[in-house]
Amino acid sequence: MKKFYIAGAILIPLVGCTGVVGDESSVFGTDPNGLFDPTGAGGTTANPGSSGSATVTGTAGSTVVAGSGSNTGPGGGVGMGGGAPVGGSATVGGNSSGSGSGGACTLDVLPATVQNMLNSRCATCHGTVPLATTLPTLLSYADLIAPAKSDPSKTNAVVSLARLQNATMPMPPSPGAPASASEISALQDFISQGYPKPSCPVGMGGAGGGSSGGSAGAGMGGNTGMGGGPSNDPLMADPICTSKTNWTNGNRGSSSMNPGMACISCHKSGEGPSFSIAGTVYPTGHEPDKCNSTVGNAGARIVIIGADGKTLTLTPNGVGNFTSNTAVKTPYQAKVTYQGRERLMLTAQTSGDCNSCHTANGTMMAPGRITVP
Repeated sequence: MKKFYIAGAILIPLVGCTGVVGDESSVFGTDPNGLFDPTGAGGTTANPGSSGSATVTGTAGSTVVAGSGSNTGPGGGVGMGGGAPVGGSATVGGNSSGSGSGGACTLDVLPATVQNMLNSRCATCHGTVPLATTLPTLLSYADLIAPAKSDPSKTNAVVSLARLQNATMPMPPSPGAPASASEISALQDFISQGYPKPSCPVGMGGAGGGSSGGSAGAGMGGNTGMGGGPSNDPLMADPICTSKTNWTNGNRGSSSMNPGMACISCHKSGEGPSFSIAGTVYPTGHEPDKCNSTVGNAGARIVIIGADGKTLTLTPNGVGNFTSNTAVKTPYQAKVTYQGRERLMLTAQTSGDCNSCHTANGTMMAPGRITVP
């Protein structure tokens, strides 16, 4: 009697300006794969190595990347790995063994502490478009393992670690807060362990093929402790008014008037109070004049460090405007802090009329608006 084998495939859905606020430097502006133990009722015995028919179905909101592994033998077994979304199921037929298949994850995800450090300590200068052509982008796994421009025999990760630990030329530079011991340790571990990749991104697991008449389970989880990826650079955003609301009351005296406009220049005409520092902080880098900001009450702070070392911290109001008439010894430095991150103005400045350079498009080499990091 002839034996017939039904073959198939697992189908997986893949799913500043000089002397004024701002210049080119003043950018405020695992668990391993799911292990499956299906309860295949066991079909008829098949010769080892023959493949069973399998179809994996299900839905997922994000990309599913297959793992690897196979298990063959009479009655059909289940492989470890094999990408399948949570909730997916498998229907299998044929009188043969099943198998799980696929390749390694292709998404490069950094350990959470390392990724958060890049987002909070490095992105100001080492963003998608670095502040200078000599600087590397430092936002992702690929960026860290790339050869360093300053020394191609070393990776950006190794050079970055040395700068983080350099007491005379530290990174981040002043006025940025130094990296914490835990952040430095996390980067050291990442390097010493050989730049490990996760086996699967967060929230994904895998499913193997089922045995004849059996079913395959769906994996949940994947690696833990992985970062969520590089943060988006607000200076790369489209020119929109995020709040969709604007100041419409003209020059009527109000602390909320004319967000985005050059306050000190206007007030020098004799109308309104005099300020030493004034400006507007926005969520993105190219918001139009008089657009109300959405981050004024969201915890953003403007930190001014005078030439005498004295610090002045300003809290924006509901539309993002911040002002002060406190004397500041120039030249001063400044930064924006927000949700544990910092955006630095590296070049010392002598004027406090922030919006005179930090316009929607940026003038005098400013990149655009003062933005949160």
